[in-house]
Amino acid sequence: MEKMRIYYRASSHVPLWKVMEHGGFLERHGAAMDFGSMEGMRGKAMQGLRAGEIDIVSGNHHNLYVRRARHNEPFVHLAQPNNQWRENCLVAGDGVGGLADLKGKRVVMDDFDGHTGLNVWLYLRLNGLEEGRDVELVEGPKDARERVRGVMSGEYGATFVRAVDKLRARALGATLIDVPPMAMIEGVTLTTTTTYVDGHPEEVRALIRALVDAVHFFKTHREETLAIIKTHCGDKYETDEELAAFYDEQVLTLEPKPYPTLDAIRNVFALAVRRHPEVEGFNPLAMWDLHYLREIDDSGYIDGVWRGSG
Repeated sequence: MEKMRIYYRASSHVPLWKVMEHGGFLERHGAAMDFGSMEGMRGKAMQGLRAGEIDIVSGNHHNLYVRRARHNEPFVHLAQPNNQWRENCLVAGDGVGGLADLKGKRVVMDDFDGHTGLNVWLYLRLNGLEEGRDVELVEGPKDARERVRGVMSGEYGATFVRAVDKLRARALGATLIDVPPMAMIEGVTLTTTTTYVDGHPEEVRALIRALVDAVHFFKTHREETLAIIKTHCGDKYETDEELAAFYDEQVLTLEPKPYPTLDAIRNVFALAVRRHPEVEGFNPLAMWDLHYLREIDDSGYIDGVWRGSG
């Protein structure tokens, strides 16, 4: 099999890929990868896939629906191990005791037009708070601690953070409120093109099996997984407590069988429609080719892994 050229769109994807690689799961299935970053390069990742310069992108969750709807470009998602948005800790300013109290407040996020900001827009909308009518959404610092400090100083009414930044916010003395998560396509989404899939069916099968193996290992071998992450991604975490918080959050959401949920697809497509209302009538299921995953599932492979015979 050819070595796969795989690029990730967010650093939070890297730990699972490193488990796939350094846990030996790619090698087990005869696969190998060249691995690199496309953080902050949404358009370049899309162009690389289209030109055949990249084989797999980990991510590009919402923007490809528009390309498929408008131009029938051959982008496709193959598997989805994470179906929840878990930036669901509310850092609350004065007078905010829950989501309803955000009415009339300024809510800050790190990227108004990207996945993180669009998630906040949709989450508030699903909870009855329309941007521009009930709340003001503003783009602020990339560093979550700076946004937290802005909330604590009264510059903003609230912000949302994940598990690691929740620890950092608590250390600053911020008021934290856990709110329910939201269905969402996130994390290590296997994104490619039908051109690549048609020409590399064995690579696709090997990659999906390696993903299944890695998720199983991640969820069932805590200490070994933490050791891999610390060795290969340790610079992302300032303490072992932060690393453990990241791990525990991931374990809650990783799917034993990496199918997308309908609610997660519906919600991620809502982000695409937010930016491009003209594609509202497109059927988002057209972006998903799950037949290789279904083939592997029907063979009994995934159940065998979880029974300990994989």
